Amino acid sequence: MANTTTRVPPTGAASGGSGSSDDWRDRGRRTLARVRGDGWGDVLFVPAVLLALVVYLSLANEFFLTSLNITNVFIQASILAIVAFGLTFVILAGELDLSVGSGVALVSVITAMVMRDSGSIALGLAAGVGLGVGIGLINGLIVTRLEVPSFIATLGMLTIAHGIALALTDGAVVSGVPTSLGNLVNEGVLGIRWVLWLVIAVFAALYFVQSQTSFGVRVFAVGGNREASRLSAIPVDAVRLLCFVIAGATVGIAGIVLTARVQSGQPNAGGLLGLTAIAAIVVGGTNLLGGRGSISRTLWGVLLIAVLENGLQLEGVNDDLRQVIIGTVFIAAASVDFFRRQMRRRSRAAAESADQPPGATGSGPPPSPASS
Repeated sequence: MANTTTRVPPTGAASGGSGSSDDWRDRGRRTLARVRGDGWGDVLFVPAVLLALVVYLSLANEFFLTSLNITNVFIQASILAIVAFGLTFVILAGELDLSVGSGVALVSVITAMVMRDSGSIALGLAAGVGLGVGIGLINGLIVTRLEVPSFIATLGMLTIAHGIALALTDGAVVSGVPTSLGNLVNEGVLGIRWVLWLVIAVFAALYFVQSQTSFGVRVFAVGGNREASRLSAIPVDAVRLLCFVIAGATVGIAGIVLTARVQSGQPNAGGLLGLTAIAAIVVGGTNLLGGRGSISRTLWGVLLIAVLENGLQLEGVNDDLRQVIIGTVFIAAASVDFFRRQMRRRSRAAAESADQPPGATGSGPPPSPASS
């Protein structure tokens, strides 16, 4: 009898282009599965609310959709966005940073003083970013080395940074900043201001770190289950420390943007910036306890708060009432995650029941083993 052999092509014999296309398909399937696991209502909740708010404001006020107002919305949200992007890493890791607002004010003061005294914009930029990174590093070391809860550690840093800013300036603004620094806000390219290009660059860089690097995976692991991460040989303290450093770097960038916007150092700025950033992160869909969320969801939360504040201004709501409304939004932000968890449970329960074969009840004795 002839010996017929079936040749099985090796695994790597596929065409060169199919490997990369298969990777993209697998990545797309994983993303879709993750979205389905969270529930479509959870994923689309904030974009739907934002769309409804935009439609209402566009109908209620003729100036809302003008190019000038849209540009102002994005510029006013730039500082909040940059800070919130960095703070997202801290919250994903299961920590909290309350010092970002006072940190931005201190960076603004130091940046303005260095530029005024040296006449060098580059030196002022380096001082601002370096100070922000230093604040984040100190916060991270206190939390990881001294094992001080991040709430207490960053609350102390908030007080220290605010006190230093006031002591250096006697509570007055720091003038004498080079006028060319204002080009960051007033000039641009392709119809987009440079400050908005900076926001896009920060978002793109941090989104890549979060979604395409092993560090991003470790941040989710640490925030989801710290002890399991330790048992998996993940350097938990190093991950937490680096998250605070990232937040500090964004604080430095935001402080420079603040200085460019107002052409001065502002020791009293950023009072509610930290709480507003946390609200934007939570409203966007990131779990305040860590382990779940993303930079892209934070972007939706920032846009929602920025459009809300702009709409209240256009409608002529006075400052006191506007603070009451925004404060109500902060409280609602803390309860949004509860409703999201309920939506996720229902969607997962529905998916599990749909996967069961017809007639399966899930109860009853296990089948007896077949006799041989």
